[in-house]
This record gives sequence, C-alpha cells and structure tokens, in this order.
Amino acid sequence: MAHVWTIEAERLVAVDRADAEADEPSSRIELMGFDDAERAFADRPLLEVLAQAEHAAVPFVEQVGKSAAGIVVLPAGAAKASTAVRFGFMLTERGLVLFDDRGVCEPVIARLAGGEVPVESPAAVLCALLRAPLRDHPALLSRVRDDFEQVEERLLEGRTRVDRSRMISDARHMRGLDVFYQGISDLLDALANGGAAALDADDRARFAVLARQVDRLATRLESLQEFSLQVHGMYQEEIDLRQNSIMQWLTVVATIAMPLTFITSWYGMNFRNMALINAEWGYPVAAALCLLVALGEIAVFHRRGWLKFRDGKRRRR
Repeated sequence: MAHVWTIEAERLVAVDRADAEADEPSSRIELMGFDDAERAFADRPLLEVLAQAEHAAVPFVEQVGKSAAGIVVLPAGAAKASTAVRFGFMLTERGLVLFDDRGVCEPVIARLAGGEVPVESPAAVLCALLRAPLRDHPALLSRVRDDFEQVEERLLEGRTRVDRSRMISDARHMRGLDVFYQGISDLLDALANGGAAALDADDRARFAVLARQVDRLATRLESLQEFSLQVHGMYQEEIDLRQNSIMQWLTVVATIAMPLTFITSWYGMNFRNMALINAEWGYPVAAALCLLVALGEIAVFHRRGWLKFRDGKRRRR
C-alpha cells in the first residue's frame, strides 16, 4: 500500500492519496513497493530502471526525460553481497516517489515527519535518505582500523595467532564500502550536475555537499585498504618465517642424523671379519665415533650461523 506525504512548513505531513493530488505538485513524497510501481506507472524507461533493482550491485541513477530514477544498494557489511538492501527512487516535477520493500525508507521519513530535520523539498528528502546510511561509517572505519592495528601489534610481538574471522569480516566490510562509495559518488555527481528538472540550485548544492562527504569517506577507506594490505603482508611474512624456521630445524636434524644412520646401517650388515665387530671395545668405539661426528657437525653449523634461529619478535620500524 502506498503512503503519501506533502511538505508543509519544512515538515513532512502524511495525507490521503486523494488529497495529495490537489496539493502543490512539487511537494509530494510517495512510498510504495516495487510491485506497486509496475501498476502505478506506465513509463517504460522507469520500469526498466526498477527491473534492475533485484540484481543491482552498485547504486546508480538514470535520467528519464526531465526526471531522475535510480536504485540505491546499501553495503551488506560482513554478509554476502546478495543480502544487500535496495530501494529505488524517482525524482520528478511532481515530487519524489520511493520504492522500498525492506523498510529502509520509513525510519528516515518518520524522523523527517517528526520535525527533527527541516525539509525544504522532495530532493531534500532523497538527500536525507542517501545521507542516513553514512552516519555510522566514520565509526565503522575507525573500528576496522583498530582491528588491523591490534593484528599489527600481535605480529610485531611475534604472535601469529590472530583473529582470522575478524580480518575476513573487516575485508568484506571494506569491499562492500568500496563498491558503495563508488556507486553513490557517481549517483550524487549525476544529481548535482545532471539535467533533472526537479532540482533547483539549492538542491544541487545539497547533493554536491553530500558527494564531497562521500569522497572524504572514500579517501579514508582507500588509506585503510592500503594499511590492511600491509598487515596481510606482515601476517603472510610471519607465516613464511615460521615455516622457514621449522624447515631449518628439520634440515639440521636430518643432516646430523644422516652420517649416524650411515654408520649404524653399515654395521648392521653383520658380515664376517668386519672391523670392530668381534672386539670387546668395538661398541664403545662406534658410539664414540657417532658422538664425535654429531658434535663435529654441530660445531660446523654453529660456526656458519646455521643454528641461529629467529627469536619470534620483530623490530619496530
């Protein structure tokens, strides 16, 4: 069922659909579902835009005559991209029509109807809807940076046990935000600089201000992505160093055991007239020979620095 509001004294006021037809055409805001749009509008270009809502991956807007129609795809966060929430809009000379099946628009409209924020035009309502998802993004980006800084601290201390699930969750957040910022930035630029007849100079300036805010968030996200790549590189380097250390130990042990294995296997053949095989002091001599060989190898390895393993801690740069 469609809901209709008009703008009175910079405030949204709910009205009956029939009464809204007689009000100022440019002050009308209407909310309906995507299915209702197919029955309420016969404009083919608009329907083609709305048909892309189910599979849209990024926000976008298209000029339909003197109107602007588009789809807003909110980032899915740590969830799969297929779970992203979407709503559509059409900004015309008659006002703003919103298409929403997930209840995204209603809280924002309720806040505007409560008089918390002045509403000057239908474009201001759309701007408020586009600004609402961005309110928590500075805090979200700060939390993601804190997560990666904690991982960096653990890696600098030589600890490789980090919260991989949180790293993956943060990486999904950043991928979703990257796509969202690119799409919403293009959408806002199109509204601020496009040819929609429903927008006056104040409305265009409003979208331009919001576009600059998105650009600042995108710049911060880009810096955070570079930092995350650095942390992931440090983590992979730490894993490689740990594996190299294990392989080094195994190599040293195998090298020390190789001549000892040769000696024991040689005397395990038990042929007649083998040296020391019948002597009473043969076993002590063979044991001493094995010990000398092992000590000699250890001395050689120590002189060459092959027994110096990493201490598990990094030096801070």
